[in-house]
Amino acid sequence: MRNNIITLTDSYKVCHAKMYPEGTETVYSYFEARNGARWNETVFFGLQYLLKEYLCGQVVTREKIDQAKNLIDTHLGPNMMNVEGWEYILEKHNGYLPLKIKAIPEGTPVPINNVMMTVENTDPKCYWLTNYVESLLTHVWSASTVATLSRQVKKMFKRYLMLTNGNTEGISFMLHDFGFRGVSSVESAGFEGMGHLANFSGTDTIVAIEEAMDYYSADVCAFSVSASEHSIMTSRGEEGEKQVFKDLLDKYPTGILSIVIDSYNYRRFILEYAKEFKDQILARNGKVVFRPDSGQPVFTTIDVLTCIDHVFGSEKNNFGYSVLNPKVGALWGDGIDIGGIDNILYAISERSWAVSNMVFGMGGGLLQKINRDTQRFAFKSSAQKRNGEWFDIFKDPIDKSKTSKKGQLMLIKNDDNQFETVQKDSMYDDELSTVFLNGYLQRNYTFDQVRSNVKI
Repeated sequence: MRNNIITLTDSYKVCHAKMYPEGTETVYSYFEARNGARWNETVFFGLQYLLKEYLCGQVVTREKIDQAKNLIDTHLGPNMMNVEGWEYILEKHNGYLPLKIKAIPEGTPVPINNVMMTVENTDPKCYWLTNYVESLLTHVWSASTVATLSRQVKKMFKRYLMLTNGNTEGISFMLHDFGFRGVSSVESAGFEGMGHLANFSGTDTIVAIEEAMDYYSADVCAFSVSASEHSIMTSRGEEGEKQVFKDLLDKYPTGILSIVIDSYNYRRFILEYAKEFKDQILARNGKVVFRPDSGQPVFTTIDVLTCIDHVFGSEKNNFGYSVLNPKVGALWGDGIDIGGIDNILYAISERSWAVSNMVFGMGGGLLQKINRDTQRFAFKSSAQKRNGEWFDIFKDPIDKSKTSKKGQLMLIKNDDNQFETVQKDSMYDDELSTVFLNGYLQRNYTFDQVRSNVKI
């Protein structure tokens, strides 16, 4: 993978060094989720990965300058690249970036319309560098959005669990990441998959665990179960599906076993096959989870729960909701998103089913059906220093949702203990801390710290 800081930007930024006013010494910019975001708070997560992977250490070399120049001379035209500026960073700073980045601790939920990160150059000759790295640093939107979405689902689970069960037991495994195949790259799977793991402990995206271990000092921080797929269940044809199921029960006598049941007829699978092997299922040291993988989600889920109940029975809990035999359960994982999960939870609870009977798998709806505008992320310059004097910089368009902040900023906890963005030199403590300075990481958050910050 190419990793040249000079080309890890938008083409138009290559030209900007000459566009700032004469005498510019410092460009100060900030990152926020603007008004109009889908959710009213955003989990900030993923910056440490970007810093370690792309910004820390000697990222400017003679070879990279030459490579970038050869490309940009053709791409934009001769003499468009700021060769002098990059050579200055190589010679003066040994290829380390003269930048200061401050940010809220990773995993912290921040109400929208508040600063979460600030960036400024530390060498006046590198004023152009601050917004040069905007394009790369803005990639934090994706892991942050997944962490935000995942947390919203967890809050939903908590609400329904308290309603139907009176506790949140098992909540950390109620949403499983099925998204590896649905994203655009391995890096996306790992980076965004970590966002989900900030909230939950179930995933089939192994690279997300690896990235949490590599970049956030995690142990093995998520788990999965033995599960079949259609290539297994259809391997002997329709007439052999029952035997495949029997073989799986024989081979996996312990632990959770997830079985896809809609290769042909999910009702027959439960009402006939599962009934025939009922004693073996009940004798297992573990749980069999039945997974329909097609059909209308709400209707099919209710039908599956009803069929399972018919074979294995259920009991009413103290809150009046039916809980299936603990040896069995149901999983929905086909084409689901947060709205679809809400529809299912509402429908089953309205029919007096405890939501603890269910687990969910989400793929594209978790890692792919999002974009930078989901939380309306923006990176804007709010202050610039010229000839020793600071100037407030801001935009104020007709669309007031895109009005930007001005001045040097702090994120503080006000007298009501709520986050608030204020001008620098406030009497309050700044919740933003320096995480990167002149090429070196200043804070190294662990994944346990991230999970502690994001907890509901």
